[in-house]
Amino acid sequence: MKLSSPLLLALTALLTSVFLLAGSGEAATKKKQKQPEPEQSVYDQPLRVVVVRNIIGNCEPLCPQWISAEGQITARSPAVFRKALAKIGDQKLPVVITSPGGDLDAALAIGDMIRKRGLDVAVGGTHFGGCAPFQKSCKLPKEQKGIYRGFVVTQQGFCVSACPMILAAGAHRFGGPENYIGVHKISRVITREKVRYLERYLIVNGKKKVVSRKIVSRKPMKSQISTKLDKRLEKKLVAYLKKMGVEPKLLALFDRAPPSSMYRLMGDELRTTKLVTDSTPSADLALVGRCLAAPPAANCVAVKETAKP
Repeated sequence: MKLSSPLLLALTALLTSVFLLAGSGEAATKKKQKQPEPEQSVYDQPLRVVVVRNIIGNCEPLCPQWISAEGQITARSPAVFRKALAKIGDQKLPVVITSPGGDLDAALAIGDMIRKRGLDVAVGGTHFGGCAPFQKSCKLPKEQKGIYRGFVVTQQGFCVSACPMILAAGAHRFGGPENYIGVHKISRVITREKVRYLERYLIVNGKKKVVSRKIVSRKPMKSQISTKLDKRLEKKLVAYLKKMGVEPKLLALFDRAPPSSMYRLMGDELRTTKLVTDSTPSADLALVGRCLAAPPAANCVAVKETAKP
């Protein structure tokens, strides 16, 4: 994710205007070319999950591939992730993730899918070459079979809020000092409502037996946000972390920051909690050299070369 300063944007606009003034009259009369669609910030869009094949270096027909997961984790994200997993079949592709977090239950569901498949998870960003999934006009060539082209950028990766629960699910978990991995208190919205209902009952042998119950009205009461970890939720999270091989003491670090802020997990905390098991940069998972080794890495996928006319 690249952030441009106001000064940089102003200089870019100035240079563009100078270029246009310096152009020939013939060039000015040409039809205005369609500008490429800008990349959407992962803060602004729900989790997009696609399969990507390395575009750097001459690796064909055997190249590294990975699952790129970028964006906010929503209630729909598990279904999106499940669709991507169905696409790769039994391939062991690493998940390269960048996310500002979101729905905790959805993150846990995705984590269960990843662990069931025995996939690795790495914090990193994906830069797309040519057609990109955030472009509405993007139409992949048929021969690519729904697989995008790109490369992994370690420095663009971050994983915060609910995202570390997905990272925790990796068979191997990659994250280094280049990545921002952070947590904060888990917040829950508690909503109460006043319900009036009509109940019909009989007294049988001195005991009340309900015959029917019909709701007459519902009146929402005031909602409130709670950061107190419910015992049932705490038990669920502890069981999840233990299953993934991550120390449950990670949960104590969530209390270091309120929901409106973020506590960055440092190297020793990532190692001692076992949230990260390997500091290898995520970009290394997409290196061509992985496919030149004997045997090649599990995420090296061969494709049939198209016969040239």
